[in-house]
Formats: sequence, C-alpha cells, structure tokens
Amino acid sequence: MDGLIYGLARLKFKEKEIGLISEEGLQPAGSAPSTTDIYAAQVKDGPVMTLTTNPGKKAFTCTLIELNAESLVNTIGGTKDAKNNWEPPENWEATGVMDVVADSGETLRFYNAKVTGSDFANGINSSNVLGLSLNIELLKDAEGKRMKLFAKGIDPDTGTEAAG
Repeated sequence: MDGLIYGLARLKFKEKEIGLISEEGLQPAGSAPSTTDIYAAQVKDGPVMTLTTNPGKKAFTCTLIELNAESLVNTIGGTKDAKNNWEPPENWEATGVMDVVADSGETLRFYNAKVTGSDFANGINSSNVLGLSLNIELLKDAEGKRMKLFAKGIDPDTGTEAAG
C-alpha cells in the first residue's frame, strides 16, 4: 500500500553506508513548535493571533551497534590506524547528507544532517552489545533545504528511476 514507510534497509552518511543500527531503527527526537497566544481586551472569545515563538526541531535518534573503526570514522569522525584501531575526535559530531533507505522503497534525504555521538548505550554484558547513541538533527543546507522524501525507486542523486 502506498504511503506506508517501514523498515530500515540502509543508512548512508556523506555517501558511505554506516554500520548496523539497533533493531529500534530511527526514532523521532524532535520538538514541536512553541506558540504564544495574543489576547485583546475587546475580544472576549479567544486569542486574536497566535505567534510562533520557536519553530521546533526536526530530529531523529538511533543506536549504532557496529562499533568498528570504519563505522565510527564514517559516522562521527576520528581516525583509524593501520591496525583498525579508532581514536575519537575532540567533538563527536559530523555534518553532511544522510539517506535513510526504507525496506518499503522510499528514501528520506536529509540535506544537512548533524550527527552527534551523545553517549554509549546498552552496556557491555552477555545479553546485548555496546552501542553509540546518535542524535541526528535535520538542519537546512545552503539552499534552505532540510529534507525530501523520494518515492519508491527514485534515485535521490539524479531524481530519476534507479537502475535495477
């Protein structure tokens, strides 16, 4: 059925597929707009205007569970040495284009995603794997674009039907 977007097939950041994401996938983490009602003494049945005081934030969160050097470098930066050891950057964040490819065939493109490694998740134990909690903020790019939902089978790079 059209209009139902489900299943995380791939997550690409700055043109590279990043590692495995926990089974919860991407979860909304934004905030709703804030408003202030303006009242007038002459109008007794409600506000005369509602001002938007804060537009809110568009964001997602997820947990990266494939914590190898390549996945970490591709997600929040840092360096990988010849023995595949990872050294984190000073700030655990990076900004770039992110594509969320759904099992249902659609692609959500975030034109200027700010990805921040906020904290470790899940712990180190025998019933789960250590993960890195990621916050993904949808910022506007230089052209003022924040995101676009590409229909099933449309390549976000070309805007045409994808081959295959």
